[in-house]
Amino acid sequence: MIEQWLESGAAFLGQGRLLHVLLLLGGALVASFAGRWLLGLLQRGAQRTSYIMDDAVLLSASKPVQILIWFVALTLAGGVLLGEFADASWMEEVQRAGVFLILGWFLFSLIRNYSEQARQRARAEGEELDEDLYLAVARTLQAAIVVLVGMGLLQTFGVSIVGILTFSGVGGLVVGFAAKDMLGNFFGGLMLHMDRPFKTGDWIRSPDRSIEGTVERIGWRQTLIRTHSRNALYIPNGMFLTIVIENPSRMSHRMIKQVIGLRYDDLGKMKAIVEEVQAFLEGAEDIDQERPVLARFDAFNDSSVDFFIQCYTPTVYRAEYTKIKQDILFAVAEIVERHGAEIAFPTRTLYMQSESG
Repeated sequence: MIEQWLESGAAFLGQGRLLHVLLLLGGALVASFAGRWLLGLLQRGAQRTSYIMDDAVLLSASKPVQILIWFVALTLAGGVLLGEFADASWMEEVQRAGVFLILGWFLFSLIRNYSEQARQRARAEGEELDEDLYLAVARTLQAAIVVLVGMGLLQTFGVSIVGILTFSGVGGLVVGFAAKDMLGNFFGGLMLHMDRPFKTGDWIRSPDRSIEGTVERIGWRQTLIRTHSRNALYIPNGMFLTIVIENPSRMSHRMIKQVIGLRYDDLGKMKAIVEEVQAFLEGAEDIDQERPVLARFDAFNDSSVDFFIQCYTPTVYRAEYTKIKQDILFAVAEIVERHGAEIAFPTRTLYMQSESG
């Protein structure tokens, strides 16, 4: 046995196979340096252009090209070495599988890099950006690439794709029943990305459920909402298909509506107070004068006579809105006090009558 190996080794050296292997490895080394230099040169040139795709392609191709050069060289060298001692026909399948994986890696990286650069460009230029849509499209394309590469690998190693697809058609019903909730959440996430009732960063609430907070992430299975107490609330996407969602972040204005009660003793002063409050609201800078601005006597209540104010602020941010509302209520209180009236609180008057004799 040892003599046979020695004879094969001598034949190997005699036929120049070792030189062939060294030439392959040397060529891979030269091609690796040349490819790195060329890609670097192209990247520097691409940075001077306004196109995103060329930057993404060159950035994504940098490592896969290097890996492809060495993979091809090593597998060819392995075929030369093993061909002398055993059947190396299976190396062709390994080569095809490796090319599939490297190509899939390149496409996967290309989608990720293009998505990131497009979002960075939009932020830098101040453009309106729907990041959730970018992420949803990128994830869908990446998932499709993974599936295609997997099918290519199976076909390379002789596994029938037609048989797998036929089995998946029959087994899909079983899987559908077993993973009904998971599929419901997946399609719920799909509808969220298509209908866009809210996006990352929006403050939402549901009158149907105890859900209120800021959307931090919209996934395919669940959505992360950060509540006012900073708790993380994970909502299955399927739930959003059956509940009402209110999105205050998309309000154009915020309404200030407040009912103010005066004592019945101040009923005679009501008209003057309401007129002055109306004039004050119509002159306030923080109030949108293109929307209805109202101060009206409203009702005779049990312990008070009421008037209301209604106006709109152009800001929708809670901190600014509450500051404007506070200033308006302080001003209304000063107007009431200036007229010698008082804001009412619940009271009850008891009349007592004495009987004569």
